Amino acid sequence: MLTSCVSKSGIRHLAEENLRESVYYPKQLKILAVSEPDSAYGVNYFNPKEVQGMLRIMKVVTDSIMKRTNGMTEFNPDDYYVISLADRQMRATNEIREMVFRQQRKGEWTGWKVKIDYEAIDHSGCKYRSERWFFTDKKGHHIIRTFDIPLP
Repeated sequence: MLTSCVSKSGIRHLAEENLRESVYYPKQLKILAVSEPDSAYGVNYFNPKEVQGMLRIMKVVTDSIMKRTNGMTEFNPDDYYVISLADRQMRATNEIREMVFRQQRKGEWTGWKVKIDYEAIDHSGCKYRSERWFFTDKKGHHIIRTFDIPLP
């Protein structure tokens, strides 16, 4: 591995800049936490602890939606927060489903991955929180893939 040739702070900075460029209101972006860059083995390989964490978050999001809608018995189509959260969760579910179906065994080292928890404002002015995963090339110069998991 080329760990001595790659700046982990550079990888974090690359991910933060990519995130900043992707949100609607970058000046209101709040970065809550940034993980240490870790070795990536493809863009669909996650260790069991990472998968467990993703599934736990998805359950918390589902529970949050169910609580806010009283088990969907009091669903309000004008509640933009619930609509937005459910939409972001469905997109994340598709990403996780793709990841599971394409799950690969831990193979060759392909680059780096880093996770950023953040709070931002969407196009409608609604505040939201997410966890975004970034995958870079081996040199840590280019983002290869990203995906978000909503946080309640």
